[in-house]
Amino acid sequence: MSHQDLDYASHRLQLVGSRVVESEDAGHRVIPTQHQHHHQHHHHAHSYDEAEASSPEKGRRHTPKFLKTHSATNFELFYDLWFVANLNVFTSKHDISDISKFSSFIGYMVLLWTTWLLTTLYDVRFTADSVWERCCKAIHLGVMIGFAEIGAAFDPNDQIVSVFRAMSLFLAVSRFVLALQYGMVLFQIRTYAHGKRAMFITALFHFIAAAIYFGVSFRYNLGKTSRVFLVWYIGGGVEMALHLRMSQLSHVLTFLGTHLGERLNLLTLIILGEGCIILAKSITLLVKDTYLKDPSYSTWSSNLIGLVTAGTALIYIIFQLYFDWMHDEHSMSRRHQVMWTAVHLPFHIALTLLVEGANQFIVWDRILETSNAALSKVVDLQSQFVDMTSEEVSEKLASVIEPFLEKYPPADVVETMESVNETLENIADIPNSFWKEGSTPDNSTLTHYQNDLTDLMNTMLNAVYAAFEIDPPEGEEDGPKPEYWQSEAAVAVAKRFRLVYIYAFACAGIVLLMLTIMHIISKRRGWTPFNIFRTAACISISIVLALLTLVVADQAAVFRGDRRTAFYGSPWMLPTITIGYFVVLVLTHLPHPSGFCLGSFRKGTYKPVRVPRDPKGLQTPPPILRNNHHLMDYEDGHVRSSSGEYDTMSPPLPRYEERRAREARRQRRSRERRSQDINARGRRREYE
Repeated sequence: MSHQDLDYASHRLQLVGSRVVESEDAGHRVIPTQHQHHHQHHHHAHSYDEAEASSPEKGRRHTPKFLKTHSATNFELFYDLWFVANLNVFTSKHDISDISKFSSFIGYMVLLWTTWLLTTLYDVRFTADSVWERCCKAIHLGVMIGFAEIGAAFDPNDQIVSVFRAMSLFLAVSRFVLALQYGMVLFQIRTYAHGKRAMFITALFHFIAAAIYFGVSFRYNLGKTSRVFLVWYIGGGVEMALHLRMSQLSHVLTFLGTHLGERLNLLTLIILGEGCIILAKSITLLVKDTYLKDPSYSTWSSNLIGLVTAGTALIYIIFQLYFDWMHDEHSMSRRHQVMWTAVHLPFHIALTLLVEGANQFIVWDRILETSNAALSKVVDLQSQFVDMTSEEVSEKLASVIEPFLEKYPPADVVETMESVNETLENIADIPNSFWKEGSTPDNSTLTHYQNDLTDLMNTMLNAVYAAFEIDPPEGEEDGPKPEYWQSEAAVAVAKRFRLVYIYAFACAGIVLLMLTIMHIISKRRGWTPFNIFRTAACISISIVLALLTLVVADQAAVFRGDRRTAFYGSPWMLPTITIGYFVVLVLTHLPHPSGFCLGSFRKGTYKPVRVPRDPKGLQTPPPILRNNHHLMDYEDGHVRSSSGEYDTMSPPLPRYEERRAREARRQRRSRERRSQDINARGRRREYE
């Protein structure tokens, strides 16, 4: 019975693991690596590491080699689950109602995303399953729990000292643990001549960042609002930029051969999945508002069905475009891989806001349907007020408003009902002559009645907003409410949906633009005029979607209902975005016309190359099949990145033949020329 059979777990857990690969024939101990997962292959250590380590100039032990894994480990996937949890909690609790909430949403996403990325950059290159790594991962998970705790109360304009101080401490702990992890790798490669300086600088970066975040935590005091939180955003961006830059300058820190692309793909799926969750919640609200509250509804309106379909299709199309435009990331050079990684930050933030805005469009349409149906009942009552007493008018209005508020309870039931009763009493106090047919009421009484009626209708609107979990903005905590506070709350909610329109269309353009940029970065070859035209069309559509935000640039015109702002509030807002993305999807899969718009590629650049023969008449071994090699891909060939279909290679060296072979070829050509001359002279004699 072997020792492995005696182990209780599937593998023996080491105290400290390492990905450093050392050869036994070099006279050194082989540093144990993490256990063999099905997705790890020891013989696939990246070719660049092999080439550099075995270069005659540097020697075999001058540069460390690291085992490259080609898919995420279970611990990495488990860490991603906490990103999902934080994203879900924050998007559900953080209501984007004004510009300050919008900016805090983006700020929180930047902090969460950069923290996730910095941890991931270490995991994809150096993590090895061991007691040490599991303890470090536990601390990183604790930091993610801290993000969940802070997300519900994260508001830079209304700072809670304990929350913001805890955020700084969590960021400091995260960076300090990363500094220790890089320090451990530095200790493991201490015997190598190269790579130690880059590893030390990386660990030092994280240690300095941890010290800065720790110092920032003491700047928050009770009763004061500090702008020092901007250090978090700047620090996260600088850390990411320095890390990505170091991966270009150091061979030890390179991402080539790692599964970083897979981790970013999984994160994109997580955000799209969050969009699906939000859409499912919206559909639940729609069902609750229709069938459960009013059994007379037989089906949804055609507008609502179309919007739900458009929202679902939008998420599906973005999913297709992202992965259809995803070329093999291993074919990219270090510089292009760094750019491709950095673009994911604005892409993921814009994608989160886009799916949130798309679902708000669906809810907003249902709010308009419910509100119009409720307000039409109040408007229809006014034709019955002729020759009635003020008491009867008040009772008529109460018979419509009170049952509606029972079906759609407002956010603050007691305060709202007191306001409604007070307004109805004011209407009951109006002189009865006001309702006589043909009478001319005085202006003050007419204005007072119109304001009361408007406030009652806005009360119904706010109740609908509360039913769809869209609470009106909070007013002053102390002091009495203004007389027509329901009207002010309704206007504030209308301004909120104007903000939703702006960031939804702006993010729709940004998402499509970022997708196109990532496609340009990852697609290294095949840029024919037709493909360039397709790319230009995609960029144009993204710009048009972003420019549609100008429709609501004039807020006063929007609230007046000017004709030029008719698109805002129409059922075509979300379908317009979906149609734009669908056009891009169709352009993506249009077959390339043969012999048309090929440009320089018509000259045969992509034709297969015939295998040459050597001077002795023997055919040379066939080369490895590679797709579309060009001398322009010098950088890829220089770093020797290789992977599957899009393998890259250095420019071929000139072939120097032996002297005897050159002489034999020269004599053969001379005999052929003499034979041609003799035949030509013979034909001339026959002609004469």
